[in-house]
Amino acid sequence: MHDALTIAGREFGSRLLLGTGKYDTFETMRDAVVASGAEIVTVAVRRIDFDAPGEDITSFLPEEVLLLPNTSGCETA
Repeated sequence: MHDALTIAGREFGSRLLLGTGKYDTFETMRDAVVASGAEIVTVAVRRIDFDAPGEDITSFLPEEVLLLPNTSGCETA
């Protein structure tokens, strides 16, 4: 067994960070996140549509998962 990963005072039981890209559907992505046991997932900022709340990628992720923003590919602030 390994020690918990602690970042900024928050403990994580899993050291796996999982990306949310390249899945065919948001449902498949959610199932992969849940099955992996990952507690931290990267989310491309470009994939979040703030104009359509409830229909974006974040609504498919478990609430307890920490989102790590990925800004690669962004062309503007």
